[in-house]
Amino acid sequence: MDEKQLTIKQAKNEIKHLENEIDVYLTQRNINFLKTQPKAMQLKDLVVDSSHTNLDCFLDYISKDEEYDFKIYGLLASIYAYKNYIAKELQRMSEYDEIGYIVYLKENEKKSWKEIDKLLHHGEDYSRTKYKRHKKMVKISNFNNEKK
Repeated sequence: MDEKQLTIKQAKNEIKHLENEIDVYLTQRNINFLKTQPKAMQLKDLVVDSSHTNLDCFLDYISKDEEYDFKIYGLLASIYAYKNYIAKELQRMSEYDEIGYIVYLKENEKKSWKEIDKLLHHGEDYSRTKYKRHKKMVKISNFNNEKK
């Protein structure tokens, strides 16, 4: 089985995308709310003919709001799942893939070496030394792969 593994960066990107979708639905919901608020009567609303049936606009907007609420709840559940995935992945990295966690903290979170050492309970500059060794090994590995 070849499973596609989601990176933390991709998960954060997906969260941003879902938050933008939620903003769209919340804006539409707010527009519906504003349409149900009292406003001045218009003359054309006073003229009634016998073929005209009155529809309750308020109920129409409420039913639309329920549709938006359903979509919003689904999106919020997805965001929660992605955030939960990120938290568990970071916890896994901190326990089993220390160099991967150091690289993530330095390159993605832009933490200082002092903060990283404090987070990982390392001595001063230990994380920087591991990071430099890792980068050196990756560079050598890439160089060897290019030779072949």
